[in-house]
Amino acid sequence: MERDFNCGFFPPYLDNMDMNELTMQYEQACSYYRYLCMQMDYKIKCKEYEKLCNENSPNERHTRTKEA
Repeated sequence: MERDFNCGFFPPYLDNMDMNELTMQYEQACSYYRYLCMQMDYKIKCKEYEKLCNENSPNERHTRTKEA
């Protein structure tokens, strides 16, 4: 008894596409995902830097006025 291993998981257009096209699409998707991750990391680091600067700047002003 033969089984159909497709089980409906793969869309029919995959049969018509060659492997080179699929590989290019996969690489493009990976590159885009990596770009988005780098962009999110950058935004997070910018927010953390802003927090640090905002926390330090009022304290510095406050201590300077007390010392003077």
